[in-house]
Amino acid sequence: MNLRMNIQSKIRIAGLLLLALCSLRTAAQVPEDQTASVRLGRLWVGIVAHGAKTSFNYLAGFFPNDYNILANTGQDADAFGGLGLRFTATAWQHDLTDSVHTVAIYGPQNDFMPDGQVVVPMLSAIRYPYPAQNVDYTPIAVSYPGAILDPSQMGTTTCDQVVDVTTMHVFNVQVHRRVLAWTQSRNDDYIIVDLELTNVGTDPLNDTLNNFYVSMFEGNRYMQISSVSNPAPPSNEYSTSGTLPATWLHYYGGRVGDTARVFYEYSASNPNVGGDNMGAPSVTQGGRLLYAQMSYYTILHASTVPYTDPANDIDDFTQPRVTYIGSETRMPNPAAGTDEFGSKNFWAIRGGFSDYFPMDTINSWPGTHHSSNNDDIGLTNYSAYPSGTNSNGDQKRYASFGPYTFLPGQKLHFVYASGVTGLNLRLAKQIGEQWLNGTLQNPSGMPDSNKGWLPKNFAFPVVATEMDKRKDRWISSGIDSVFKSAWRAKWNYDHQYAIPQSPPPPSNITIIGNGDGVAIQWRDAAAEVMSGFAGYRIMRRVGGTDTSFYQEIYSSDATDKGAVHNFKDVTAKVGAQYYYYVQSKALIDPADPTADPSSRGQVIYSSRLLIPNVTKINPRYPPVDDMSKIRVVPNPYNVNDPIIPQYGWTDNRGLFFINLPSDVTIRIYTENGDLVCDVHHNDAVKNGLFFWNMISNNQQVINSGVYIALFQKPDGSVSYQKFVVVR
Repeated sequence: MNLRMNIQSKIRIAGLLLLALCSLRTAAQVPEDQTASVRLGRLWVGIVAHGAKTSFNYLAGFFPNDYNILANTGQDADAFGGLGLRFTATAWQHDLTDSVHTVAIYGPQNDFMPDGQVVVPMLSAIRYPYPAQNVDYTPIAVSYPGAILDPSQMGTTTCDQVVDVTTMHVFNVQVHRRVLAWTQSRNDDYIIVDLELTNVGTDPLNDTLNNFYVSMFEGNRYMQISSVSNPAPPSNEYSTSGTLPATWLHYYGGRVGDTARVFYEYSASNPNVGGDNMGAPSVTQGGRLLYAQMSYYTILHASTVPYTDPANDIDDFTQPRVTYIGSETRMPNPAAGTDEFGSKNFWAIRGGFSDYFPMDTINSWPGTHHSSNNDDIGLTNYSAYPSGTNSNGDQKRYASFGPYTFLPGQKLHFVYASGVTGLNLRLAKQIGEQWLNGTLQNPSGMPDSNKGWLPKNFAFPVVATEMDKRKDRWISSGIDSVFKSAWRAKWNYDHQYAIPQSPPPPSNITIIGNGDGVAIQWRDAAAEVMSGFAGYRIMRRVGGTDTSFYQEIYSSDATDKGAVHNFKDVTAKVGAQYYYYVQSKALIDPADPTADPSSRGQVIYSSRLLIPNVTKINPRYPPVDDMSKIRVVPNPYNVNDPIIPQYGWTDNRGLFFINLPSDVTIRIYTENGDLVCDVHHNDAVKNGLFFWNMISNNQQVINSGVYIALFQKPDGSVSYQKFVVVR
């Protein structure tokens, strides 16, 4: 029996004994269960300290549909945020057991460590807080979830959030995981995961890890999307949970001459649905593309060999040595006699499956194993790939780093960025509408007149029309965006995470809707002392639907400084639902060596996501004592009136009573004299407008017909108005 017991084993046993003595297990007591989330850019991720599966839900609360967010819930232990990493070793023996494992493949939670093990508790810190907001005399209290306000935790980096935690793997490998995110508007479409692995074993004979691989995967299952729920499309057009059952997956970086390592995933045409539905166009919503985004990860650094001196940590561009795609449960078994270890998972991790269905046997980097990309083999059905599936978005993007001989005291360093980019919402709507009405033209600058940015062997659906192909070529332009985003992430890493700093959001914002417009007041002293301060802008939209877009209504320059700023939106329509946010601006110095060349001389904005404007504002009419001036608007009310949706009302339903006294009772009757609804209007802010959602006292929507509204002041004086409803 191997009786050696290193320090880590003693710590583990002590921890188990302590847990056995505890009668209650709470997240506050157990650092393994701590969670954090990153919500500062277009990719949101949930992170759990132990590094395995978790479960986040972003659909409630501040999840702005205008920002085209893709959010990972953590339920598949994808590598977003550094979760789900698996390590391998051969001829490995656990400290407390006799048996030697021919092959050991373990994630952060396993048979020996069912809860994982945290050795340095997780810290989540942000640089900027949410502004103090007051909307219509009501304070809006929202705090960034699970994070402390502590810019010092960012060190010399310019990131706006850092999540830091150190765990112990069963192999006696300590994993320091550092997740960094930026709100800077040219670098907010990715987050960076920086991993340092240390073999903390002490016995060279027993603690050396042979055939050590680091395996990771990402995929689009259990993702939530901020822009497909209001209004929600029919289930036959798109899954409102965000799951994408139809995707292409592609790795670039496996061939000699490739200049980056980028693994991306994008919408495919579902072969189970008729026609070409790449991009998930919603016919019921005017053709808008519900999914024109692309998720990706790009490798920024992977150690060539284990090291002890960081100066010897050199990037190996041929890592990951292994990539493959598909569903792990559908991975074929190795042929008889071809796998000496007898482990299908290890066979795939070390390249057996990739060699079974290789990307390129001639031009691949020596010693690498990359499987074919399912969008580049001439198949119209992605599930026809050897491990492909039509089931619930199960296909994943797998990568393996190794093999290493990992000695005690040595380190390994891996850095990657996960991101999301592609067509913006406004363009996706425009392209979808033009596709539906048959007027869509091809995008400009296509590298291939037929395939666009798609690979040379890409196969359009057999039933695809020329108009369908134009839509698909537009979607494929997102591939170009993926590479530009990945390039910016690599620049960021190569420049020690010191790209230009995002300006801070306002510290205070007050928004009041009055009879003469919407008054907006803000303060932002921190932004105005920045060397590149460039003024402010105010963004506004009407209504909260997925197809309502923000417009700039105010923009200033670097001279716009002061203790308090005031702006009045006099173009706001009384009674409509408005949302506003204020951003500070900064100009990147054209000669700034830390800025990537495409960003130099450009304006960047404080984060829209640091302003959780979840409360709408309705501009008011001033109260009027003369009851003869009371009006019902619109009258007649016609549900098919094209202006109705512009007001952002629920179900396009709503009536205004305007020019009211400040204190009045409103009773609404049918033409036959039956009481439909009665309310008492007595607005503390002296509002002469009342909005009625056309719901009766019995909580039913009123029918078409003629109605009479009776208005009565406390002194007994009355007034009548007749109005017509056409539904």
